[in-house]
Amino acid sequence: MRKSEVSSTLTVYHDGQFWVGVVEHVEDGMLRIARVVYGAEPSNEEVYTWVLERWSSLHLSAEADARRSSKISGRGKS
Repeated sequence: MRKSEVSSTLTVYHDGQFWVGVVEHVEDGMLRIARVVYGAEPSNEEVYTWVLERWSSLHLSAEADARRSSKISGRGKS
Protein backbone atom coordinates (compact mmCIF):
# COMPACT_ATOMS: atom_id res chain seq x y z
CA MET A 1 0.00 0.00 0.00
CA ARG A 2 1.32 3.41 -0.96
CA LYS A 3 1.45 6.07 1.76
CA SER A 4 0.07 9.48 0.92
CA GLU A 5 1.34 12.70 2.44
CA VAL A 6 -1.37 14.99 3.73
CA SER A 7 -1.02 18.41 5.35
CA SER A 8 -3.65 21.04 6.14
CA THR A 9 -3.27 24.51 7.59
CA LEU A 10 -5.74 27.21 8.56
CA THR A 11 -4.50 30.80 8.62
CA VAL A 12 -6.82 33.41 10.15
CA TYR A 13 -6.10 37.07 9.42
CA HIS A 14 -7.78 40.47 9.14
CA ASP A 15 -8.00 41.66 5.53
CA GLY A 16 -8.74 45.28 6.47
CA GLN A 17 -12.48 44.75 6.59
CA PHE A 18 -13.23 41.20 7.75
CA TRP A 19 -11.55 38.33 9.58
CA VAL A 20 -10.82 35.64 7.01
CA GLY A 21 -9.61 32.07 7.19
CA VAL A 22 -7.56 30.48 4.41
CA VAL A 23 -7.33 26.69 4.34
CA GLU A 24 -4.42 25.09 2.48
CA HIS A 25 -4.71 21.33 1.97
CA VAL A 26 -1.81 19.46 0.36
CA GLU A 27 -2.20 15.81 -0.55
CA ASP A 28 0.39 13.94 -2.59
CA GLY A 29 1.98 17.22 -3.69
CA MET A 30 -1.30 18.75 -4.91
CA LEU A 31 -2.56 21.96 -3.27
CA ARG A 32 -6.22 22.80 -2.79
CA ILE A 33 -7.43 25.93 -0.99
CA ALA A 34 -10.57 27.45 0.47
CA ARG A 35 -11.41 30.87 1.89
CA VAL A 36 -13.81 31.41 4.79
CA VAL A 37 -15.09 34.82 5.89
CA TYR A 38 -15.72 35.07 9.63
CA GLY A 39 -16.72 38.74 9.74
CA ALA A 40 -16.01 39.76 13.34
CA GLU A 41 -12.82 38.53 15.00
CA PRO A 42 -13.37 34.90 15.98
CA SER A 43 -12.17 33.66 19.35
CA ASN A 44 -9.87 30.63 19.48
CA GLU A 45 -12.86 28.60 20.70
CA GLU A 46 -14.97 29.73 17.71
CA VAL A 47 -12.22 28.75 15.27
CA TYR A 48 -11.84 25.36 16.96
CA THR A 49 -15.61 24.77 16.86
CA TRP A 50 -15.68 25.76 13.19
CA VAL A 51 -12.91 23.25 12.41
CA LEU A 52 -14.75 20.47 14.25
CA GLU A 53 -18.17 21.19 12.73
CA ARG A 54 -17.46 22.46 9.21
CA TRP A 55 -14.00 21.31 8.11
CA SER A 56 -15.33 18.20 6.35
CA SER A 57 -17.83 20.23 4.30
CA LEU A 58 -15.29 22.72 2.88
CA HIS A 59 -15.47 23.40 -0.84
CA LEU A 60 -11.80 23.23 -1.81
CA SER A 61 -10.47 24.67 -5.08
CA ALA A 62 -9.28 22.59 -8.01
CA GLU A 63 -5.89 20.97 -7.49
CA ALA A 64 -2.64 22.80 -8.26
CA ASP A 65 0.93 21.54 -7.99
CA ALA A 66 2.01 22.55 -4.48
CA ARG A 67 5.67 22.67 -5.48
CA ARG A 68 4.86 25.59 -7.81
CA SER A 69 2.65 27.48 -5.33
CA SER A 70 3.82 29.84 -2.60
CA LYS A 71 2.47 29.85 0.96
CA ILE A 72 0.24 32.57 2.37
CA SER A 73 2.27 35.31 4.01
CA GLY A 74 2.80 34.88 7.74
CA ARG A 75 0.31 37.44 8.95
CA GLY A 76 -1.96 35.03 10.79
CA LYS A 77 -3.76 35.48 14.11
CA SER A 78 -1.72 34.57 17.19
